Order: sequence, then structure tokens, then C-alpha cells
Amino acid sequence: MEVEPNRVGKFPFKMLDSKKRTENFSEVQLPYTEEEVIKEAERCLLCGTPVCIDACPVLLDVRGMNEAVARGDFKKAHDRIRETNSLLGVTARCCPQLQGLCEDACVLRWSGQPIGIGLIQRYIADWEQKQQSKQKPSMLADTGKTVAIVGAGPAGLAGAELLKRYGHRVRIYEELMTPGGTAWYGIPDYHLPKEVLLYEIDRIVEMGIEIITGTKIGRDLTLAQLKEENNAVLITTGSKDVNKLNTPGIELIGVLDGYQFLEDVFIHGVDSYTKTNPQKHQLGKQVVVIGGGDTAIDCARTALRLTQGDIKIAYRRTENDLPADPIMLQEAKEEGIEFVFLVEPKAYEGENGRIKSISMNRMKLGTPDQTGRKIPEPIPNQEFEMKCTSAILAVGRGPNSFIQTNAGIKTGKHDSIAIDNQYKTSINGVFAAGDVTTGETLVVKAMASGREAAERVHEYLMNLQDCHVSFYERYYKQNFYDRMLEGGKAGPPPE
Repeated sequence: MEVEPNRVGKFPFKMLDSKKRTENFSEVQLPYTEEEVIKEAERCLLCGTPVCIDACPVLLDVRGMNEAVARGDFKKAHDRIRETNSLLGVTARCCPQLQGLCEDACVLRWSGQPIGIGLIQRYIADWEQKQQSKQKPSMLADTGKTVAIVGAGPAGLAGAELLKRYGHRVRIYEELMTPGGTAWYGIPDYHLPKEVLLYEIDRIVEMGIEIITGTKIGRDLTLAQLKEENNAVLITTGSKDVNKLNTPGIELIGVLDGYQFLEDVFIHGVDSYTKTNPQKHQLGKQVVVIGGGDTAIDCARTALRLTQGDIKIAYRRTENDLPADPIMLQEAKEEGIEFVFLVEPKAYEGENGRIKSISMNRMKLGTPDQTGRKIPEPIPNQEFEMKCTSAILAVGRGPNSFIQTNAGIKTGKHDSIAIDNQYKTSINGVFAAGDVTTGETLVVKAMASGREAAERVHEYLMNLQDCHVSFYERYYKQNFYDRMLEGGKAGPPPE
């Protein structure tokens, strides 16, 4: 017998009708109403030890948010969660809350009904945007110190905001004409409406942070120039270098890099792309996406909306091995995306220089590698043909290696920037954070890295290396729960 869930709305999200939503790029997941968000927040147990906060990379004050929302005090809820998260509406939508983050840690998870933290956060972020208040968080007095940040993605924006709150003068240099990084060009509008991201970037800019777009460090300006003009530099250029494949036929027209495909569609706005005649990529009606992560699913769902065609995702392991967010997988299946498991391209076949099919190997899972994952192996004499009009490859990418290659910064695995436990690079006064040091990760984890690096930059600038105060101690010990209930508000970051 199916039990009706206690969680407000359908579990885990209310969504647009699966057929209607593929007709455009409107947001798929539907928000709570005011009545629903209050009812959902009232379910929070207000735990004395809030493990949901521990599980959030940016230490979002989930408990404080829920306590205020349950009373209908949305402004107080916003003020509490804005303390540690400068991209509230973005992370509310882009975090896989049930996958090792806040909702997965919620004690009500054991009953199968964790608090809808992401939807509550989204309601508060959207409520604040409707108010257009753009209240600035608390800031210390001007220190006269200047910091240059390279890259205006989530890590750079989060780091810039904290440094500005410490009283430093911050300028961000961005290669593209619009800030936001992967959140701007790599996350489709049906998942993250661009107006949400732009509003939150504008709110950061209005704190007094300057963003210079269309400027690539290492091409238009050198890292040495930035060092000379600033007291410190923080590099947050993200992931960009696509994993190289040498599958025969990969050079055929119609075999596309998935990351470039998403950038082409969304970088100037999806309306601009769809009105281009002809569109840059003639996908046709039979599209095969290679890969099993979130990007692969985004490529498939984007292609579906552009073509209304037959879209398949081919993955070399089983469905249980998919690294994609299960909610995104569910949404893709509802929209009619077909998944083909345990297959891998052997060769791309073409005619007159354009792809017409893929010769596929059927795979089996063999012995485990050093991580414990079983290695896919081709099954002899089991090749088959999969017809297609285009193939989109989304098989992973590593750190953007441009600046470290040009500036001679010491590198680590996959040409990432090597850093120590203080986020320092091999060049004095130059720090690095986010995906450029680790490879692809979640938006919220990149933000956490940017904030931690900014803390280290601040300590470096102010000679406070031996006076480190952790974010957790700052926000959840010094500003303890009883004070929160009395209406107390966290002050500026520690001096």
C-alpha cells in the first residue's frame, strides 16, 4: 500500500507536465506557495546539532532559515542564509540536496521524508528578488588592500564577496562577456533561469566589486601585471579542458563536444541561438549523447527541446553506475529520453564527411579498478550499429590549464593548479581555488572553495596566518542558537 508522503507537494519536487515542458526552456521544477513553504518549514525539528548545516559546503543556516520561515518572517530567513551564501537562488536550484548534502543529512531522511530544504531556500531567494531590496551584507572598513580575481564563476564570485566584506578592494577579470562561468553557459535555463543568476551577480557588483569582462589573463593581461598592480591574486578559472578521445571518425561533422554545445546554445541566451538561421549545429532528428553525468543529461534534454527528435544517451556502465543526479535522470526519462547501457563507441561512421551512425561495442563489467569500480570491457563479436544524425560527447573535462601553462605555475593532476593547505600556488601572492585546482565539481563546492581561499587571502593580506577562525565557529558558535531565537544577527566576518 502506497503511503501519502508528509512532505509538502510531490516527493521530491512538483514539476511541469513532462510533455509540455519539452516544448520550451521554462523551469521544470515548480516552487512552493507561501502556505506550502511555511507548512514545510514547520516540519523542521530545529535540531540542537544541525547536521544539515555540516553537510552544506557553504554552511547555509538551514536551522535558522526554517525557524524564521515557520513564523512567516521571510526577511529574517533571507538574512540568515545570505550570511554564508552569495548565490542563494542558484544553489537552491543546482545543488543535488539529496546526494550527500543538506537533505541527505536531515534526520527526517530516516523516515523517507527529509525537509525540502532546497525548495524552502528557493522560495526565500525568489521572495527577496521580488522585493528587489538587494540589501548589502555587513562589511568592514576599507583596508586599502587590492585583490585581483581571475574568473567570474561561482568560486570567484563567492571569494570576491567575502573579500569585499573584509574591506578589501576587489576586481574580477572574466574571459567571457557575461560573468557566471559554468552557471551561465553550462546549466540550461530549464534548470537555472538566467535572470536568477544575473540578479545575484548584480547584487554582488552593487557591493562595490568590479567585474571586467572580455579580458583573458595570459592573453590580454599577464599574471605578472596583475601581481604588480595588486596585493594578491586569486585564480578561479574553473574546468574547461575536455578529455581527449581518439575514437575513429571523431572528426566527422556532427560529432560535437557536449560542453561546447551547451556553451553555444546558452552563452548569448537560448532565444538568440534558436533564432539563428541556420543554427550553428544541425542536430537532425536522431541524436545520440555519449556519457552518463549531469552534462550528458543536460545535452540530451537540450537537444530534445531544440529538435523534438529521437534522443538517446549511451553509457558504458549500468544505470546503477550513473554519476548523474537521480532527479535529473528521473526528469529525463519522463521527457522521453532513451537510455542505452553497457555500450561504448568503437567508431563514428560517416558519409560525405558527416556522421550517419555509430559502431558500438557491447560492454560487460570486469574486474574492479583501484577505486573499486568495475572496469567496462568490450564483449567480443557483439558490435552493432546505432544510426544518428549527430553525436554529442559529454565524457568529462579537467581544469582550465591556460593560465598555469602560460604563467609557469606548478601543476598537479590533469594540469590542475597545485596549491598547499593555505590555497597558495607556487608563485608568492597568488592563490587558487575551485575547479581549476580539483577538476569538475558542484557549484556549491566551488563556492565553498572560493570562500575558503578568500579567507586565506585575507589572512595573508592582514598578517593573520596564525589567527584563523573557521567559518563554522564564526557563524554557529559565536552566534549561538539562543541568540538566533532572540532575533540576533551575525555581524561582519572576524577581524
